Amino acid sequence: MDTHSHSPSKRSQHVRKVLRAGIQARGFTLIELMVAVAIGLLVLGTVAVVFAGTSRNGADLERASRLAGNVHYALEMLTEELRLAGYFAEMSFVGVAWQVPDPCATTTDAQGWSRAPFTAPAALAGFRRADPSPACVSDRRPGTAVLALRRASVVTTLPAAASAAPHLQVSKCRLDPSPWVVSDRPADFTLRNLDCATVADVRQLLVRTYFVANCNDCGVDSIPTLKRAELVGGEIVVTPLVEGVEDIQIEYGFDADGDGNPDRYLDFPDAAIAPAYGDWSNVMAARLFVLLRSTDRQPGYLDATKRFNLGEAGYTPVANDGFRRLLLSSVVRINNPAGQRETP
Repeated sequence: MDTHSHSPSKRSQHVRKVLRAGIQARGFTLIELMVAVAIGLLVLGTVAVVFAGTSRNGADLERASRLAGNVHYALEMLTEELRLAGYFAEMSFVGVAWQVPDPCATTTDAQGWSRAPFTAPAALAGFRRADPSPACVSDRRPGTAVLALRRASVVTTLPAAASAAPHLQVSKCRLDPSPWVVSDRPADFTLRNLDCATVADVRQLLVRTYFVANCNDCGVDSIPTLKRAELVGGEIVVTPLVEGVEDIQIEYGFDADGDGNPDRYLDFPDAAIAPAYGDWSNVMAARLFVLLRSTDRQPGYLDATKRFNLGEAGYTPVANDGFRRLLLSSVVRINNPAGQRETP
């Protein structure tokens, strides 16, 4: 008898093991495949939800960051302009009669300067929310304030040619025939420095009017935008500055006792209180309110309670329209008019 041969039972067990191994090698059953697909879809759905949430949160964070950056930029720009308003180099304004010229005037003669009698333009003038707009301000957003500022450039330059923007030259030489000259003609600037030999600095006179428009690119979009109407050469040029600025309100600090400090804030001159409160040249400070909204709606964002305090202009109505909003306010000293009144 062959001791190495297998018994029938052992051969049967071997065959069954081989068959089972063959079945396992063929792959998943239909039920197993369906379970695997369901698990895969569940994992994929979870990943998609997480990705969508992360993407939405990222977009919301970017929107909020852009909103904060824009409103700070707008406030800083207006603040810097107010601080420089009324800078006219070394001019002495003893005996001057202050003027409030049209901010849209383009000729040199219409800028408020005269030697006899001595007149000069005030550093600023404003238009209240209900006042008509200056002629050069277009598409102004209803209910917003307008601010017109005047000063000389901090950069010295001669006008490039006749009929350019008006320039200012102040004499430092006691032998010069006049103390200052305002002109748009290069040949008129002959005043001298202290040495009575070298020519004194010449600076362009700037006239800048800030306002809120209904649109950035009007006819294309409806994004409220801070714009500037500026005298450039012999014409007014309007430039968009900051998108999303929805409202600007301004209160002016009037100095009634001549010490360079504001005694009362008003949204417009009012001589009925006292004569000093009716004169733009007595404004020594300004209180700014800048309201800015996001340039696009945030999906799902609603706020049925939020209002913003705009000082004497009151509170804004509740918008609840899907736009995020941010309000910043600041009190700005107008250094040049205030500094001239300070006691040494």
